[in-house]
Parts: sequence; structure tokens; C-alpha cells
Amino acid sequence: MTKKEKTSRLERRKRLFEEDSGFTVERQVGKQKKHRETVLRLPNLEYTKKVRALSSHFGDTVFFVSGRHGVRAVGALSKMCTVKNVGITSDGVQFEVPSKHRGQIIAILNNLCYDYKIIKTKGAFPFAINAIGRLGFALGLIVIAVALGLFSQVVTRVSISATDEYTAGIDGALNASINDILSQNGLSVGKWLPSVNLSDVEKSLLSLDGVAYASVKRHGTHVAVEIKRERPNESFLDVSGSKVVSNKLAIVTRVIVEGGTAVVDYGDAVKKGDTLIDGYVVFGEDKLDVEAKGIVYGKVYYKKTVFFADVLRQSAVGRIKKVTKLSMFGKQPKAPASPFEHCEVRTTVSDLGFLLPFKIYGYEFRELIENEVKNDLTLEQMYDRVYSEIVAQFSEPSRVLEKYCDSTETDGGRYVTVTVGAEERIA
Repeated sequence: MTKKEKTSRLERRKRLFEEDSGFTVERQVGKQKKHRETVLRLPNLEYTKKVRALSSHFGDTVFFVSGRHGVRAVGALSKMCTVKNVGITSDGVQFEVPSKHRGQIIAILNNLCYDYKIIKTKGAFPFAINAIGRLGFALGLIVIAVALGLFSQVVTRVSISATDEYTAGIDGALNASINDILSQNGLSVGKWLPSVNLSDVEKSLLSLDGVAYASVKRHGTHVAVEIKRERPNESFLDVSGSKVVSNKLAIVTRVIVEGGTAVVDYGDAVKKGDTLIDGYVVFGEDKLDVEAKGIVYGKVYYKKTVFFADVLRQSAVGRIKKVTKLSMFGKQPKAPASPFEHCEVRTTVSDLGFLLPFKIYGYEFRELIENEVKNDLTLEQMYDRVYSEIVAQFSEPSRVLEKYCDSTETDGGRYVTVTVGAEERIA
């Protein structure tokens, strides 16, 4: 049958439908209402297209036509094909027709501007295709679950930390020894976790010199190694023995003798290493050796010079651009190039999840715009600022006794010098 004959046949069925229904269909003016057809979608392969076309010729299709003219539509369609399971409600009519006539019925209902929808497709063949689709979805879920289970058994991160408060952390030699032990036991990123005996790793770490405690714990795919160093020998100020000596350059202000004899007086200038209290006492004309003990205070001078420019250059934040990169198995991605000529970069790292070995690296580029601002500080404010910087550098309790300030004006600014005399313990 040619395409022209098919078109003529469709027009004859359309006229038969209008005459048998006893009414004339008036076409709607404006945009025709679109109807969404629910169909079974399979993967876009050649053989699935053929199966889908074949399935449309088997089983039944359930239609629902809205409005009071639904009964007339059923009466007319019954002359073209078999109509069964007709259900009439106040909203419209629901009926079933053979799926092989579905395309023709849809074309007629669309041309006549009926409000309809396809409820479902019934039959053994469509049901089988739907079951195959559900089976594929279930298999996909199983594959994902297996992949997640495998990833959860792979090491994605190994961290080493020292938690004691009396050491500055792990030195280079100890860190190298720890890494050697982890490599010998097969504990590294990408390794299979069940194959690593964490107890053996702990025992090997405890055998290292200077290690008092070792813990190797698993947190998902992250293995945390915690080390505690042996407590070092305590360091005390040497005020006992044959002499008490000064630990810095100062002018003596107070001497408190608990044992021995003071060999300095108030106002004496002493340098580091000078004897302040000697380990003897005078008894008559004799010197008796005793343990030298005591506390000595002295006045220590601090001096600082700061240049204050007349015009200050300040940086303001302009445009901001953020870049995100994804990494796997602990590999750090290459940092992106800066989009601005002058900028600062802030980097953040976050884990996607303990089951997935992914990390998200965030790069935030902040454009820096330099502006010139006139220095409006007074001379007293400059003195106070330099004085505050000196006081912040005191390493032990101190009592300020003197303060001297001086300034020198030069091209483009002013040099401000502040000298502070503070009483501190020097032995």
C-alpha cells in the first residue's frame, strides 16, 4: 500500500467517525494541546528499536477520553476496531483497544482535538519487555553495591600525627622510619585493607627508639597512625651548684640570695654568663663551699625602629573566581592558573565520603587591587604602635620601667624609634 493510499484510508475513517457520531467537530483555534504519551523506553540500540515496534502490535492499550463526548468516540471507534472494558464516569470514558490500532486512534483523537491520555499497555509481550527493563535496573543496583563494597576495602588515605604536648611533632628521621614500616607492612594508598594486619604495624612502630605509644586505627577507608614520643628530660634553670650566672645582658635591680654569696650589686651591668651568686659563704676569715641558690632580676633594654610612609599602599579584594577539581586515591590535582594579575589563593579540601575514594579540591582566587592611602597617624599614635610591638615580644613576665621615643623625618615618611627598659628575671 502506498503512502497516498494510506492517507486516503485514514481520511475515510475520519469522515465515518464524524458521521456515525452524529455531530460535527469544530477545530479549536489557537495552539493545539499536547498530550504526553507514556511508552516503555529501552536502551537506544538497533535491536531494541525493532523490539519496541514489534511490541506495539501486541496486547491492548487503555485510553481515557475526557468530556461528555467520550461515549460517542467509543461508538465510532468500535466500527474500526474491537473496543472492550468500557468504563463510564462523570469525567469521561475509559476503554481498551488492540495496540496495533493505537497509532491510528491517536492520530484521529489529535486531529479532532479530544482531551485524552494513555493509561497503560496491557498484554504478555509488553509485560515481558517491562520485566526485562526492571531486571536491568536491578542488575545495575547490584553492580553499584558491589563496587561500593570493594571501594570501602581500599585504603584512600594514611595520616600520621603526634598528639603529645611536650614535643614539636615528628622529626624527619622518625617520620622516615615510620614510612618504612608502613611500606614493609603494605599499608599505603590503594592497598587492599583486609590484607594489612594493623596489630603488626602497631608492634613495629612501638619498637622504634623514642616512641612510647603507637596506635593504628581504621576509619572507613582512612587509616590514622597516632604516635606519642617519650617524654624528654626536663630542663630547669641552673640556680644550684657552684654558681648562679646571668642568662642575658642587663643591669642588676634585685638579688635574692638563698644560698652562697652575691657578687653583684644594684646597678651593675652584667652580660650573659657573668656570675651573680657564687657558691661560698665567708665564715671568719675562711670561705666555705656551699650550694649557690637565688633569684636575680635585671633591667633589660629593647629597641625598635619602624618606618612610617606618608602614603600607604593597601590591597583591596576585587573579583572572586572559584575553581573545583576532583581527585582519586589521594592524588593532588594540578593547581589551576591564576585568572588575575595580582591575587591571593585560598585552597580547601573535603572528602566526598568515606566509602568513595574521592576528594574535592576548591581553589578561590581573590583579585587584589592596590590603592594609595594617606597616612593620617599622629606622632603619638606612631609611638604607641611601635611600643605595642615591643611589648608583644616579651618572652617572660616583665615590668616596664622606662620608655624613650624619638623620630626622624625623611623623604616619603618618618622613622620612629622606641626604647623600652623592662625588669625581668635574669637568673
